Amino acid sequence: MEKIAVILLDTYSAKLIIAGSDKADTFLVLDKEVEQINLGLDRDDHFLKKPQIDDCLRVLKNFRKICEMHSVKKTVAVSNFDQENKPKNIYSFFDEVFATCGFRFSILSGEEQNNAIYNAVINTYDLPKGLISSITANTLHLIEYNRRNLLNSVVLNFGPLSLLKTFSISELGADVAFAKMEKYVENQLSDAKFVTAVDPEFAFIGSGLYFTDLAKMVRKLKKYPLDKDDTLQISGEDAGKIYNQLKTMDLTGSKKLKGIEEPRADVFVAALAIICGLFKATKRGDVTIAARSLAEGLILAEEVPGTSEKPISDVLGFGLENNLTGYNEDELKHSEQVYNLSMLLFKQLRVLHKLPRGYVKVLRIASVLHDSGKKINYIDHAKYSYNVILGSEIYGANHRELVLAGFVAGLHAGGDISLSEWIKYKDIITEEDLDAVKKLGVILALAENLDRCKNGVVVDINCDILGDSVIMKTVATAEADYQIRKALECGKDFEKNFHKKLEIL
Repeated sequence: MEKIAVILLDTYSAKLIIAGSDKADTFLVLDKEVEQINLGLDRDDHFLKKPQIDDCLRVLKNFRKICEMHSVKKTVAVSNFDQENKPKNIYSFFDEVFATCGFRFSILSGEEQNNAIYNAVINTYDLPKGLISSITANTLHLIEYNRRNLLNSVVLNFGPLSLLKTFSISELGADVAFAKMEKYVENQLSDAKFVTAVDPEFAFIGSGLYFTDLAKMVRKLKKYPLDKDDTLQISGEDAGKIYNQLKTMDLTGSKKLKGIEEPRADVFVAALAIICGLFKATKRGDVTIAARSLAEGLILAEEVPGTSEKPISDVLGFGLENNLTGYNEDELKHSEQVYNLSMLLFKQLRVLHKLPRGYVKVLRIASVLHDSGKKINYIDHAKYSYNVILGSEIYGANHRELVLAGFVAGLHAGGDISLSEWIKYKDIITEEDLDAVKKLGVILALAENLDRCKNGVVVDINCDILGDSVIMKTVATAEADYQIRKALECGKDFEKNFHKKLEIL
């Protein structure tokens, strides 16, 4: 497996992401490390001091050890210092890093950063048009795209840290400081014309650390049942509640908030002032959280070349392909066959199940990953497939789709739905989804059994609905008596959910 490491050096953090792939145009994140550092500048001379350099070198030496542990073949090392906060001795510092750690750093321009953020979002989320926002300590990145084409982008030279330096809480008091921050953000955003004029149909997407930290706070506030920040939708009302609650806290010194990555509470609250300002400026009711940002965009550019110029058209297919890393050839063929048969049955039985097209994505995820639980335990593997799907990072799928796909996969070996488990996700799924999941579970079980020998002999299915019966006529390239007999074992569940008797020829 070829492995690549991306190292991103920010003013107050160093991030390492290691990814690898055993086949072309896919990648899987294998390791991630984030360390807090301090490369902030003295206002008087703008030089990095020796203690800052030594501390950063210590972190990067550890990153080198992790890269060696993974036998990384290529490293991309970048920093995102803006011009105003770039140290005067940055290049001599980079020379010392190279001599000590072997990492050759470069500084990304604002445009390069925006392109990498766009690359990460457009190729891993099924959101065809949107406005992306990403916040760093001293900058705000805004990117508008439509039909997978980048329209506008800008880097505004303020972030939570620079806001705190300009509007000091200790000097002005919290109420005055945050009021001034909010007014400043409003004025700055009003000058970015494409932001305030963005199409109402465009998704508002929040990418990176401060948005995922907000997601953690919202999940805690609402006792959200799924332990995932990525693709969570957060309302402006919930973001405002957290902002208003936190800005009344004692934010002096180095006070921390439990459970979030940003080490300083005051910086996080200042970031919330920007996020709430974005809600107001864009007139959006909610934001979709994108956990993948600049570093992941750089990995994509290396592992799947050309994605910036020609984005991946089938994001979900790309995500599922990544999750099949480690499958052997027979497992891959069986996964593909069950998926193909599931799609055939969904189409053939449409007049009976009457499910909207949106459920195709749910069935696709469940059918491709229906056997993923075998990696944990063959016995009761359908139950474990449910857990694997809920815990997987599947590009192009939201929380609702993951939960439903997990339940469908859990039914493919004759299991049943735990109502207590279903109720756990009542804020994500609906009562109508329960009927859909049961029908999709029967379809998946039929598809699985029609390839019980994993030889792909059943290549087509034609369904005739006659009175109180459904007659399935299979087209096979070889004898398929055993597969048909196994599929007929789904007859009781089929009749229960489709209200027709099942015959298979």
